[in-house]
Amino acid sequence: MSEQIGVITRLKFLLAEKLFHSSVLRHSRLRHQWVMRLFKASANEGHLKALSVYGHLLYFRGISPLDKGRGVNYLLDAARQGDVKAQYQMGCIYEKGYGHLQRSSEQAVRWFVRAAEQGHPLACRRMAKACTEGELGLAINPDQSEYWERKTRHSLEKANGMNLSLNL
Repeated sequence: MSEQIGVITRLKFLLAEKLFHSSVLRHSRLRHQWVMRLFKASANEGHLKALSVYGHLLYFRGISPLDKGRGVNYLLDAARQGDVKAQYQMGCIYEKGYGHLQRSSEQAVRWFVRAAEQGHPLACRRMAKACTEGELGLAINPDQSEYWERKTRHSLEKANGMNLSLNL
C-alpha cells in the first residue's frame, strides 16, 4: 500500500472491512449502503486493498451491467498496482471477456502469470493446465507445465497454514 494513503482512508477501509464481516445488522440496507460508500471512498482515495475488494463486490455482486463494468475497472486498477487477487481475476475476465474488455488469451496469460509468480495457487493451477492442454494460445509444453505444477504445490504448502484447500 502506498505511503501516501492517509490515516483517514485507512480507517475508512478498516471500518468498512469490519462492518462487512460483522453479523450486526447483517440484512440492513442502510448498513450495506454505508459499507459500500466506505469501500468506494477508500478505493477512490487510492487504497489498494479497497480497490480490489470494492471491485470484487461490484463485479461479482453488482446487479446492473454498469456496476459490473465499474467493478472490472476497479479490479484492473488494483491488478496494475500489484494486487495478486485482482490479477488472477483479470486473467479470468480476459479469458472469457466482459463488457468493454474483449476476450484475449494473451492478456489472460499475462495476468495469470503475474498472479502465479506471486504465488496465487489458482493462477498457478490455471497456467499448469494451459501448458498441459495447450490452452490460452499456448503450445503444449511439459516442462512449463511441471514448472507451474511445482509452483502450485509450493503455493499450497505455503498457504496450508491459513487452512486453504483446493480440489486439484
